[in-house]
Amino acid sequence: MTGLLLRRLRDLVIILVIVGTMMFFVIRLIPGDPAQAILGPTARPSDVDALRESMGLNGPLWEQYLSWAGNVLHGDFGTSITYHAPVLGVVADHILPTLTLAVLSTVISFFLSVAITSWQAVSPRNPVARALDRLSALGMAMPDFWISLMLVLVFSVTLRWFPSSGYENLFTDPATAVPALVLPLTVLVIGQTALFVLTLRESLLGELPLAYLRTARVKGLSERQVMTKHVLPNALMPLITQLGSNFAMLVGGIVIIESIFVVPGLGHLLMGAVSTRDFPLIQGVTLFVAVLFVLVNLLVDLSYALLDPKVRVS
Repeated sequence: MTGLLLRRLRDLVIILVIVGTMMFFVIRLIPGDPAQAILGPTARPSDVDALRESMGLNGPLWEQYLSWAGNVLHGDFGTSITYHAPVLGVVADHILPTLTLAVLSTVISFFLSVAITSWQAVSPRNPVARALDRLSALGMAMPDFWISLMLVLVFSVTLRWFPSSGYENLFTDPATAVPALVLPLTVLVIGQTALFVLTLRESLLGELPLAYLRTARVKGLSERQVMTKHVLPNALMPLITQLGSNFAMLVGGIVIIESIFVVPGLGHLLMGAVSTRDFPLIQGVTLFVAVLFVLVNLLVDLSYALLDPKVRVS
């Protein structure tokens, strides 16, 4: 276990160096000047030059990179141009809405997919189970922005059941937070559940014909007991892997959902940072998502040993 943690720590350092370096140079290819974006199009060139000098943008690019990398090694990710505050503090202020959506939607999708797929395996001829199988493919095909707009049109504009935008902290004001979370969570759950159902179904189809299940049935176990005690623990491995990679991508790619429903999370923050050329903030958010990606994959590796003690993580 110690070896695994050390290898993951090594991977984390390598990934952060690669992602940070690539992001530093790529965002500087974006057209536009941060100083000009702050002062506006009518600013005098002398004022723009002075601001660029104060922000350290007038020196050679390699000098800017070495300065930024040295500050990061000391825990200083810079100051946000937009918020005039340390990048780490700004990122910390916007983590909770994104993690709330990502964690809740992933947990709900996981249990829904396990329930649906288990039911389909036990009752393969049930018309509702077969219909859900076809709806999984449909859920994968529908884009998130289209589902979001349809839900807003039906449940916010027409029926007025849920607000079309806004966010409240779930832990401080749950009565207001839950209705605001229903629509964005529904969008995320539809796509993730469809993906998880298809992944778990393929795994179950490979597990069901195996001989050890016939032995379990000969011992007198019911189909439900065979499913819960033998099939699911083995079939969950690919789903756990899918869940880990999907969660990290979800945090990084939740921009559309947060923009449509005006949720002040990391995606919304990143969109604003790109539009204002807030280079330190873009780099900070990107590095945070990279760290999260490595940590989630570490948890996935550790979960293998919990699900199946025979598995050795090499």
